[in-house]
Amino acid sequence: MTLILALALPSVWTGVASADNRASKAQQTADAIMADDSYIYGNGVGNDRQEAMQSALADMIGKISVNIASSSSYTADETMHGDGSIDSNNRMSMVIKSYSAPANLEGVESVWLSDKAPDFRVMTYLKRSQVEKMFERRRDNVANLVREGIRAEEGGKIDLALRYLYHAYAILGSLPDARSLTVDIDGTPRLLSAWIPEQMRDICAGVRFGIAEVSKPDDAGGRTVSIMAHYKDEPVTSIGFSYWRGPQGQSPVLTARDGMSEIEVGPATPLDPLALDIEYRFPDENHLVPEFEPLLDSFNGAGLVPNAHVTLAKSAKALKSDKQETKAFKEAVSAGADEGISVTSKEESAPCVGAMEKIVYAIVNKKYDGIKELFTDEGYSMFESLIHYGNARILGKATRDTYGFYPMKDRTVCRSIPMQFSFEGGKRKFTEDVTFTFNSDGLIESLAFGLGSVARKDIFSMQGEAWSDYMKMVVVTFLENYRTAFALKRLDFIETMFDDDAVIIVGHVVKKAEKRRVGDAEIIENKEHVTYARKSKAEYLAQLKRCFASNQFVNIRFANTEVGAVDVGEDTYGIQLRQEYFSSSYGDVGYLYLMVDFLNPDEPIIKVRTWQPERKPDLTPNLPKDSPYSGIFSNGYFG
Repeated sequence: MTLILALALPSVWTGVASADNRASKAQQTADAIMADDSYIYGNGVGNDRQEAMQSALADMIGKISVNIASSSSYTADETMHGDGSIDSNNRMSMVIKSYSAPANLEGVESVWLSDKAPDFRVMTYLKRSQVEKMFERRRDNVANLVREGIRAEEGGKIDLALRYLYHAYAILGSLPDARSLTVDIDGTPRLLSAWIPEQMRDICAGVRFGIAEVSKPDDAGGRTVSIMAHYKDEPVTSIGFSYWRGPQGQSPVLTARDGMSEIEVGPATPLDPLALDIEYRFPDENHLVPEFEPLLDSFNGAGLVPNAHVTLAKSAKALKSDKQETKAFKEAVSAGADEGISVTSKEESAPCVGAMEKIVYAIVNKKYDGIKELFTDEGYSMFESLIHYGNARILGKATRDTYGFYPMKDRTVCRSIPMQFSFEGGKRKFTEDVTFTFNSDGLIESLAFGLGSVARKDIFSMQGEAWSDYMKMVVVTFLENYRTAFALKRLDFIETMFDDDAVIIVGHVVKKAEKRRVGDAEIIENKEHVTYARKSKAEYLAQLKRCFASNQFVNIRFANTEVGAVDVGEDTYGIQLRQEYFSSSYGDVGYLYLMVDFLNPDEPIIKVRTWQPERKPDLTPNLPKDSPYSGIFSNGYFG
C-alpha cells in the first residue's frame, strides 16, 4: 500500500466542518497504517504536543523492542542480581534506550488525531524496511567487534580482546535474531550467542598470573608486589585486572603491559589468598562507543566469565615470590635482543648504560639533581614533562643487564624502562614502556612511550627491500614519538610533524542538545554524531591547543598496526592503526590512517591524516568483511 500523507497540519483548525474533515482524514490515515504490515507504529497522548509525541515514540520503540527482548540471548545467570532476582524491566529499558537514539529515528513520520488541549493524540510510524536497516547496521557492528577481538587476542592484547567481545555480546542481545546470528570465524560459521562467552572464558583460561617480587613492609605495613601475567606461556601485551583490598573494597583497574605490573597492598589487604579479577567489562570506557553507551551501561554481565576470578598464594601465610615468575619479570623488564634487528654491542653502549643507571636512580628516589647534564635541553624538557605526567614510577628493578640498546645510524635507542602513571586520584592508571634516544654526543635528546612488544616485533619482522634495520627503527620511533607528543602535549613538535599542505581529516564524536521536527512537532534530544572536517594545519593545531589546555591527561593507544609502502615515492609509507584516544574529558575509538614521508628520517612529515569511528564496507566493496583493510582508508585512496 502506498500512502500519501499531508502531515504539516496547522496548530489551529478553522471551522467546525474543516476540523471534522481533517480529523476524519487523519483517522483514515491512521487506520490504513495500522492495517499495513509494512509499518510499525505507536500511539501517544498528552497535555501538549511535546508530551504526546514522546509518548508515541516510546510506544513505537517499545513494539520494536518487545520481540527483541523475547528472543534475547541473555541467560538468567547473566542478568541475575546478587539476591538471585532478575530485573527484566531493566533489560527492556536497555533495549528501548539503544533503539531510541536519534540516529535510529530517521524516517519517522506522524499523524495528529487530536490537536486540542488538553487531549493531544498522535500516531508515529516507521517503515519496517527502515527498522531492518537499523538491525543490519547493528549486526555489522557486532561482527566488526568480534573480528577486532580476534585480532587483539592474537596479539596478546587481552584487555582489548575481552572488551571488544563483551561489547559485541551486549549489543548482540538487542537484536531480534540474537540466538541465531552467526559469523564466519576461520571459515566456520559460529553461533555468536554461544561462541562469544565461550571465547571469553577460553581467553581467561589461557591467562596465568604469578608473583615475581615482594618488597619488605614499609613503616605503615604496606608492600609492593610485582605481578607477572602470561597468556599462552608468553607475557601478555596488555591486560586489565583489579584486586581485593579488604575493607577498602575492590581496587581500581590496573594494567599489566608486556606481562608486568605492580600493586601496592596495605596491611588490611587479604593475602591468603591474594584475589585478582581479570577485567572484561571496562565500564569507564563505555563512552568510547557512544551509540551504544546506554545499552552497555545497563547491561549486567557480572557472571558472564566466572573464571575471570584468580587467586594467588592460596593457603600461604604470606606472599612469596616465585623463582620462575621472578625470572620472567626480569626478562620482561629487559628490552631483549631477539626482536629481528641487530643490537648495539656492550662496548659501544657502555656510556649509555651509565647514564641510564643514574636516571633510573633519580626517578626511583625522586632526586633529580645532577642528571640534567645527561640530556640536551629539549631532552630534559621532555624528561621533566614525563616525570610530571601522572605520578611516574618505575616498575621492577632496571639494571645494566636489562637495558636493550639499538643503533639508528649515529643515534642509540635504549628500550625500555617500564613505568606506571596514575591520574584522577589514582583511579586511572597507564603502564608504558619508556624509551630513551641518545644523540651522537651521547646525550639523551628525546623520550617516548613505546609501542609494546607485539607491535614493535611486527614492524621489526617486516621483510623486503624497503625494510632495512634502520628503516624499521625509523618507523617504530616515529609512531612512538607521535603518541608521546600527544601525551606530553608537545604542540610545537606536532607542528613540525605535519606538512604545511597536509590533508587532515578530523573526526570527533559529539553530543549536544538539538531541536528536531518529527511530523509537525518539535522535540529536543541529546544527539550523538560524528563530525568530519577538512582542516588546515593551523586550524588543526589550534584545536589541539584547546584540547591540551582543557585536559589533565591525554593518552593514545594503538592496536592492529598495518604498515606498507605507498607508490607515490620510495620513502613514503602508509600506516593504518586502530586508535583508542583517552583524555580526562573525552574518549573515542576509531581508525587512524597516516601517510608519512620519511625522505628525511630525522624529520618525518605527515602528508595525510584521516580518522573514522567505524568501518564502512562501501569504501572497499571488493574486500571481504573479515579483511583487516575492509571499510577503512588505506594507501589506495591517496597513493
